[in-house]
Amino acid sequence: MSFVLPDVFPPPWASEWEEDAEWGLAATLNLNGVKQTFRWIQPGTSLMGSPEGESERNAERELRHEVTLTRGYWLADTACTQALWQAVRGSNPSYFNDAHPLLLRREH
Repeated sequence: MSFVLPDVFPPPWASEWEEDAEWGLAATLNLNGVKQTFRWIQPGTSLMGSPEGESERNAERELRHEVTLTRGYWLADTACTQALWQAVRGSNPSYFNDAHPLLLRREH
């Protein structure tokens, strides 16, 4: 399989970038001091959905099928944090306080 590079690398929004053998291309956005790393997903064909033998599989909703991406794209490598949401949107509608960097609430 050949590797398809993005049209522009590094992308103009990237403050940092790298290429590693295990994970491929990465570009980091720094927005008002909040960083989010994105990974390059190259175009190609793969299977989507659950294999028939997988436990708790919903056969009606998870039918295994072939999917083709005709263009590559940048995908965030983690979920959006409250800090990133606030940097982008300017406000934080969550009832969690700023001390929690994750979107999930932990019970102790």
